[in-house]
Amino acid sequence: MSPRSPRRFGALLLAPTVSLGLLGAVPARAEPVDGATATVSGPVPVTADSYPFMSADGPEVPPIQEEDPIEADLAAHDYVEEEFLLEGTAEHPDAGAVPYLTRMVVRRPARADDFSGTAFLEWNNVSFGQDIEIDWFLSHEYFMGEGHVWVGLSAQRVGVDALRAWDPDRYGDLTVGGPELSDAPAFDIYSQTARALREPLGVDPLPGFGVDTVVATGHSQSARYLAEYHNRFHPDHEAVDAFMIHGAPTALDESSTPVMRLMAETDVRFRAQSQEPDSEHFRRWEVAGTAHVGHTEYRTFAPLIARENPATEPQRCDRPPYSRVPFHYVLNAAYDHVIDWVEDGAAPPVAPRLEWDDATTASRDEHGNQLGGIRLVEHEVATALNHGDNTGDPFCVLLGTHVPFEEETLRELYPRRGGYAAQVLQAVNRAQRGGYIRHEDAHESRRSALEASYPWW
Repeated sequence: MSPRSPRRFGALLLAPTVSLGLLGAVPARAEPVDGATATVSGPVPVTADSYPFMSADGPEVPPIQEEDPIEADLAAHDYVEEEFLLEGTAEHPDAGAVPYLTRMVVRRPARADDFSGTAFLEWNNVSFGQDIEIDWFLSHEYFMGEGHVWVGLSAQRVGVDALRAWDPDRYGDLTVGGPELSDAPAFDIYSQTARALREPLGVDPLPGFGVDTVVATGHSQSARYLAEYHNRFHPDHEAVDAFMIHGAPTALDESSTPVMRLMAETDVRFRAQSQEPDSEHFRRWEVAGTAHVGHTEYRTFAPLIARENPATEPQRCDRPPYSRVPFHYVLNAAYDHVIDWVEDGAAPPVAPRLEWDDATTASRDEHGNQLGGIRLVEHEVATALNHGDNTGDPFCVLLGTHVPFEEETLRELYPRRGGYAAQVLQAVNRAQRGGYIRHEDAHESRRSALEASYPWW
């Protein structure tokens, strides 16, 4: 593997050529190649010096600011990770047929018999200037616990360019078109990859698995691209069965394909956004107290960024960053609902929206926590301010805030352990009955909250 030049995490966050979903715009689109499928080759060999970027099976990851990283234990779930190359021709309205060679990472059960039948195809996020597997980082325990397949696709030029620079020996031949094409070929590449999961050309990346359902998923900038894909490409191709679009407000056309839009508190800037109507094939959920990038994601991807690009640094925010309200618990529940929606026609429950004082001012309690929305116990029975916003370095606005309450406030709110425990159980049970949190995550949420201990109890 070739030497890697040091890169600063802060510099990656501030890359001027990319943007998160709240900030970025989708480029001009390509017209799809009807029915085309990527040709798959691989898996790409793994050695001590050559492994997939952001590999879950790669070298040990370093700690981050004295916090233990969250790592996905593939072996404990009897999962394997393989990287494949995808080759084909994507259509572009100006340049015509554009040859491409890119890659996807597949994490799957070791045995086909353990496969659930559902594959999640993530449009890797490139807002940090390189491929970031946000949905995997958030929900890897869910994917592996349920026997789902997760696939991460390098669809955009920024991510592919970064791969070539990171390891020229492994990725030097990858290309998804030059700068003059922006990311227009990415949409057709996505369709072709989705088809390859069911009926591959070349190597079968899922031998004997028999994929029943493909869910398109992506966060932030990737969600913006998926929204555009849903509106412009999906009606003609129908290469996927459902969409999970989270962290981006891009308008969605009405369709007969199930779509969920899941939004953190950070992502909902105006009351008008919360008025987006649910419909027969669309649900919008908003999660109070959560951040566009929260604590779980940070503890998962920051160590991997530091491993792949040493000498990285975090953003410097004015308040302690990263909300501790576990957005991924709601995401996991939403994934379950989407699968049921596709397979059984059972639509997800309608969820309460965040509350607003006026068009731009969120309604908040006396501690600053937002009212309304889906309310997990970490927010409903609060021991801290968990806010969707922050200030400081430019990307701090997306990292949220976490400020533990002072002892005086905690004594007033929870004078006795029994009363606190009762509130915890009621809040978790309420979220679980509403369908906003799964049984497994509800158990973990109860356990974590009830571990709290204060001297006056």
